[in-house]
Amino acid sequence: MTADTGDRAGQQYWNAVWSAATQTDRMAPSTPGFRNHVDRGFAALFRTLVPGREFELLEVGCASSRWLPYFASEYGARVCGLDYSELGCDVERTILRDAGIEGEIVCGDLFAPPTILTNRFDVVLSFGVVEHFDDTTAVIRALREYVKPGGTLVTVIPNMVGAIGTIERWINRPVYDLHVPLAPRELAGAHADAGMTVTAAQYFLSTHFGVLNTNGLDPQARATRAKLSLCVNLGRLSKAVWSVEARVRPLKATRMFAPYVVVTAHR
Repeated sequence: MTADTGDRAGQQYWNAVWSAATQTDRMAPSTPGFRNHVDRGFAALFRTLVPGREFELLEVGCASSRWLPYFASEYGARVCGLDYSELGCDVERTILRDAGIEGEIVCGDLFAPPTILTNRFDVVLSFGVVEHFDDTTAVIRALREYVKPGGTLVTVIPNMVGAIGTIERWINRPVYDLHVPLAPRELAGAHADAGMTVTAAQYFLSTHFGVLNTNGLDPQARATRAKLSLCVNLGRLSKAVWSVEARVRPLKATRMFAPYVVVTAHR
């Protein structure tokens, strides 16, 4: 990864994450219940974004992704993934193989794209990638190179400017420091500066405290037990909100409580 982009996480961090990864569940947005509430939200969003069926999709930062098999099975998309963690790539190859999905997984630097991947994809998708780099515009500019003219770039990051960021900073400061907090306007501005035409920039979903990250906390520390207990109770709060939404209507996503920021843009 090129040094001047300021990669806050790095391959060593991600290799440690993927070495500890457990089995990834399949996407199940059509299945009722709290477990699939977030899946349903994203599935509804993507139905408004993807270009019909049998398009070509690249996920950058694809390690342990549930989305590549979903898009392949749901839309008949030809799927490809890119990640700079070889271990993460192996995890994703296993996920695709177990799902019976043919897909291309490339281990490489997103800032030095193989020519076979440039100007190629109808949809380029990233979950939780761009916020780990100090130079947000440089990352978006790099992602743009994979999008074919007229194609769509979808960028999803955790909302670190609201309550989730505040809580993450308290429970796990080292993980919080791996992120650049970005509001929709700032993330959209980076897309525009990178030469993309922004079509939407939004906070997404009403709540999901399950995005809080406790990786690396000392399991023997009393403070860790308190922090884990807080995360469990916040997760229950999210489920209570989802229960209300299921009975009444979805609540508005807000800066304070939305778990994600999503920007969509065209090349």
